[in-house]
Formats: sequence, structure tokens, C-alpha cells
Amino acid sequence: MPLDNLAVDTILWCTFALACGGLIKGTLGVGTPLLTVPMMVLVMPAQSAVTLMAIPIVVANLWQAADAPDIRSVIGRFWPTAAALLLGTMIGARILYVVDERTLLFLVGVCVITFTLLQVSSFKLQLGPRWVKPGGVVFGTLSGIIGGISSMFGPMLIVYMMSLKNLSKDEFVSAISFLYVCAVVPWAISLFLVGLLRGPLLWGSLAAIVPVTLGMVLGQQLRRKISEARFQHLMLLILLISGSSMMWRAWSVG
Repeated sequence: MPLDNLAVDTILWCTFALACGGLIKGTLGVGTPLLTVPMMVLVMPAQSAVTLMAIPIVVANLWQAADAPDIRSVIGRFWPTAAALLLGTMIGARILYVVDERTLLFLVGVCVITFTLLQVSSFKLQLGPRWVKPGGVVFGTLSGIIGGISSMFGPMLIVYMMSLKNLSKDEFVSAISFLYVCAVVPWAISLFLVGLLRGPLLWGSLAAIVPVTLGMVLGQQLRRKISEARFQHLMLLILLISGSSMMWRAWSVG
């Protein structure tokens, strides 16, 4: 969708939303589109908000992956998940091209709320060693489809990673970085090939790199000062509010 003649307040709000997404990314390593897309949807069509995230998400995750240690063992363990992500992403990007705004808003809202409720519930999915690769295929495919539609690859991947036994914090960061890169690069290419990431949206997505990067730099500084548990609780509250607002907007569209 065209972004010509955007009002100044709309541009400022989107810049703020992108910086907030970068802040969460820099602090926790995940969560950029989960916050940014719902915020931008308040002032622009959902399809445009999702497409604008394409290039900044690629840059942010390449940056994160570049800092990940022991990437070779991660690739050996999670390559089936990455392959499933690739397939699911291609399917999701095709769906985004034809899906109506109301359906897109509803799906993204459900995705955000489901992720939030899982995080605060007593339900804990546990996958043993023999289920790492089969589970990765299932969750990778679902994550790819949802991410291709909404740019929100995180929820299903995070649920999957949290379900793996004896996965250390460093291993989590390394694996999620690798999987994100595998998801967002083909996703952005798909958006370009189907004609969504063109013209003003392409230039807007390139410009969005700046606030996201600034937010990430600040987030990296805050990571040393704010406890992860406290920030996660705040993020869950923001996600619940954002998901609820998208559900309400989906109900009111049309």
C-alpha cells in the first residue's frame, strides 16, 4: 500500500514504534515486530505496517546472529527447523499478498495474545532429545506461515525453544538468532518478488533501519541495568494490550 503524503504525526509515531521495537530487540534479543506492528497498525493499514518491518528485521537479526557464539553446532542441531521455516515463510508471504486486512489483524492479534497467555500460564511444553528435530519441523512451519503473514516469527519459535530441555541462555540466543535469519531473509525477498516491498514501502523500510538500530543500541545498554525478569513482565503486559487492540480493530474494520 502506498505511503505517499503521510502526516507528520504518523511518521513520528511510526518512528517511535520502530525505536521501541529495536529497544526490546537490544534488551531481550526478541520481540521487535510483536510490539512494533501493533503500534503502527493504529495509524496505517496492517499490510503496510507488516511490509515496513521487512528490511529492519533482516538487519537486526543479522546483527544479532553475528554476535552468536558456536553457530556451527546450532546449525547442525536446528537445520530441520530452519528448512521448515523457509517453506512456511514462502507460503505465508503468498497469503499476505491476498489476505484482507480484517483477517490479517485478527490472526496477528490471536498470535500475540496466545503467546502472552502461554508465557504466564502453568502450561509448559517439554520436548525430549528425540523430539527436537520433529518438533522443530512442526513449529518451524507454523512460525514461517504466521511470520510470512504478519512478520511475527517469534511466538512459535520462542515457545518451541522454551520447550527444549537443558537449553542454556547462550544456546537459546544462538539458536533463535540463526532461526530468525533463516526466516526473515527469504521472507523479505518474497515480499519483494510478489510486489509488496516496492516503491515508497521499500524506501520506508530502508529508512526504518535507523530508529530500529538506535533502539537496539540503547537496549544493549539497558540490558546491563534492568533485570530480565522485570522487563519480560512489562513486555508481556505491552503484548497483551497490543494484541487486544488489534483484535478490537479487526472487529471494527468494515
